[in-house]
Amino acid sequence: MPVLLVVLSMLSMVACHRPDTLTTNSGFISPLKPADITYAELAERYNAAIAPMTTLWSRADIEVEWFEIDGDGQRKYRSESGNGKFIMRRGSGSTLTDTAMTVEKLGKIYLWAGTNQFNYYLFDRVDGDNKKLYVGEHIGSLGGQPKAYPLPVHPRSIPRLLGLEPLEEALFFEAEPTIDLYGDQYLLNHPDQSVRMLIDPKTFRPTRVDLTNAKGFSVLTAKLSGQLEVEANRALPSPPLICDKAEVYVAGYESRFTLDFQSATTSSRKVSDQMFDLEALSKA
Repeated sequence: MPVLLVVLSMLSMVACHRPDTLTTNSGFISPLKPADITYAELAERYNAAIAPMTTLWSRADIEVEWFEIDGDGQRKYRSESGNGKFIMRRGSGSTLTDTAMTVEKLGKIYLWAGTNQFNYYLFDRVDGDNKKLYVGEHIGSLGGQPKAYPLPVHPRSIPRLLGLEPLEEALFFEAEPTIDLYGDQYLLNHPDQSVRMLIDPKTFRPTRVDLTNAKGFSVLTAKLSGQLEVEANRALPSPPLICDKAEVYVAGYESRFTLDFQSATTSSRKVSDQMFDLEALSKA
């Protein structure tokens, strides 16, 4: 089965400045009010909420819409939807988070997107006769749609967009994070991590996550709704939570993807090295 290998380079992202108001891609602007919490307190509560989810194995209904260039050089709309899985194994220290996401229909895998410690990749039409592999090396930080990468959202960005990556607890930042009240939620603007979040003060789970550029404008926007209890592999005072639906949009692109989670568990027995092994996946 032929495999087309496309070598990619990842876009870098730089820190953003603090806006005085929250500006969405629709142009809506709302004044901000001072928050009654410090960044250290917010980061501690946020990180405690996701601490049990160092690994995550989930089932979801997944829909992806994007434009790609066909063999004649024409821009062509494409979509894939079906049942699938989102799998994550969070890194620590200098290690990166491993991810895998599949779109499956009637027992066949149509897309497999993922990252490991060295590469990011997409297997397109995995069970078809025109199988393609897009692969690149990690360069820089999280960003928007990489050049030549067909899907609207880079797999390395997904844990951050879903609120599953911890916030840095460093005492000093090149650009100090700020926290304001936006309605009844905390608005965190974190220039060093190029991220802006709306966070529920009751659960300390995000309801919206924006990855931003140097001017503070959104590159990727994830709207997170509902709550799904995650089955934990040990007894906890309360179960960890993820959103039950994520809608992700790419600024400047007519593309998006949605995940409608059905179930999730932190069981490490469901997550194996082979799920993130590019060489093994290439031979499957």
